Amino acid sequence: MDIGLEIKNLNNMIHRHFTNLKTTEILNKLTGSNGYIIVYLMEHQNELITQKQIEEVLGITRSTASIVLSHMEENQLITRKILEQDSRIKSIHIMPKGMELYETMTREKIEFEAKLLQGFTSFELEQFVKYIRRMKKNIKEELK
Repeated sequence: MDIGLEIKNLNNMIHRHFTNLKTTEILNKLTGSNGYIIVYLMEHQNELITQKQIEEVLGITRSTASIVLSHMEENQLITRKILEQDSRIKSIHIMPKGMELYETMTREKIEFEAKLLQGFTSFELEQFVKYIRRMKKNIKEELK
């Protein structure tokens, strides 16, 4: 049994599935980072989010973040507001269109995971996750 090939094939199938989703098509028309930014903003709604934080979280440059956020703003996914305390800094807020996209992405992810894991018992899923974590640990140790 070639476990690496099996994992690669499964990964390819999952990638193809996500590539064909409606939200993926929408996000690809914008930029590749939009989905990650939308998720981050939704998960940190009660916090002050700035471009600097987006740069750090995504590991992107200032110019890339500026372009991506401008594009998202043009597409009404986010809005940027100047802070009263410091006019050099803008806070980033998700707009209703971005929230709707987040809800669709979340729903599609849940539906796909249910399909992917169909027929597995809770015990099998626990074991599967343990096996994956052990494989990742093994690889990390080798990379040290």
